[in-house]
Amino acid sequence: MLLHELLDQPRLKLALLTGDQGADRPVNRIYVTDLPDPRRYLAGGEVVLTGLMWRREPGDSEAFVAACAAGGVTAIGAGDAVYGSVPPDLVTACRRHGVPLFEVPVEVSFREIVDQVNQSLWAHRASGLASVLGRQRGLMAAMAAGARLADLLPPMAADLGVACWILSPAGRLIAGTAPLGAPAAALARAFLAASRLPAVVTVDGQRYHLVAVPGRPEHRLASWFLACPAEGDTHRPPEALDELASLAVLERTQLDEVVRVEHRLADGLGHLLATGAEPADVRAGLLSCGLAPDATLVAVVADLTGLRAPPELALAVLQEALRTVTDRPVVTPLPEAGVLALVAAPPGADIAAALRTAIDALAPGLGSGQLAIGVSGPATGPSTLAGAVEEARHAYRSAAGRTAVVASSDLASYQLLLARVPMEARAAFRERLLGPLFDYDRAHDADLVRTLGDFLDCGGSWTRCAERLHVHVNTLRYRVGRIEALTGRDLTAFADRVDLFLALHLTP
Repeated sequence: MLLHELLDQPRLKLALLTGDQGADRPVNRIYVTDLPDPRRYLAGGEVVLTGLMWRREPGDSEAFVAACAAGGVTAIGAGDAVYGSVPPDLVTACRRHGVPLFEVPVEVSFREIVDQVNQSLWAHRASGLASVLGRQRGLMAAMAAGARLADLLPPMAADLGVACWILSPAGRLIAGTAPLGAPAAALARAFLAASRLPAVVTVDGQRYHLVAVPGRPEHRLASWFLACPAEGDTHRPPEALDELASLAVLERTQLDEVVRVEHRLADGLGHLLATGAEPADVRAGLLSCGLAPDATLVAVVADLTGLRAPPELALAVLQEALRTVTDRPVVTPLPEAGVLALVAAPPGADIAAALRTAIDALAPGLGSGQLAIGVSGPATGPSTLAGAVEEARHAYRSAAGRTAVVASSDLASYQLLLARVPMEARAAFRERLLGPLFDYDRAHDADLVRTLGDFLDCGGSWTRCAERLHVHVNTLRYRVGRIEALTGRDLTAFADRVDLFLALHLTP
């Protein structure tokens, strides 16, 4: 119902005193009040009826009208019962704030106006509901036939007379009715930072309604949102947005099911990499996830900490961040903590830089949480993937405890060199050098492996190492002699020390 339709009811005898330009404003409900500040009870679009009991002096009109304008009301209706007519100061205040004001004669009760508006609104809603149900049936049939959100949104929005865009929390455009004028990243930040939803925000001088489109898991970082230009000063989103949001929910539900299946396949590949499977098995796992076995891949290890959120949120956040690089990132939980992703790297793509941009966009939704990400260098072929994962792990450990993206190229360490050595070679090297020490420790309840580690950490200093182990220097010399005899290495030789140091730091 529009305001002029209410004013045109002859039996109500309502007289518009100011605000002709607002005659086409929609009326969402009637609210009757004599509170001097009714803002907390306003949602926008109301016609406020008042008997002026709040007015004690002319200055009170300014405060009352300012509160109503801030609440986004459609108009104010003032009764004549108290003063016999509408005070001039109320007319002046309404004109100043651009709020239409009409006079309610003493012989017309507020109940008559409420009944008239409710009758019109119910008739409108009943008619609208029939139209909504018809559209919903058509949408369900179209989506079942394979139509996608990007195909259905423009004609449906045009039918409803609105422009809108559906975006991801990182600002990725999913569908829209026209080119997006405002920066998508700015809208996404406003969505993530909003204290509550729906919300009205201003970006580049344009006001927008923001409505959430929830997904799985239920967290704003894993939700889409719908943005629609806000006309006038209303705070209530158009009813059409509910329908458009429902359309987006249908698409999101279908997509979540696809992602659930992809995660199951990715879990199988993650298990193969974690258990050191043969390259042929890893090749089959890559194919099942839609990755070419001989493609150049990048491994990404991440974890989201410090938020009270389900564990799968880290999966969803990393997947969203990687969608700026590829449409199909393969993401799976790690056995210990965090998540692993494998990405087919486009030629010349800087995965770490793209992730930094995405994480900057998502930062308002992280709050007190920390999102640490490690990125490996490029790897080609199944036999090199395990090494790439180790590289990403090492880079992740350098980022842990803060929100940061660390690439393996940012680091210089023997661990990066060892990560590229095949798992079988690493295990054989470790066993050949340290196997005799582990066997001796088990058989004699000795502590030779720890002694070796501490001796190397102390740079071969007999005194410092003995103090750390709380033993006499002669005891330490005896243990080192046993280590040299069992390994066949000379701990006074630099090359032998390096070999033993590397063996100690290889992943078992």
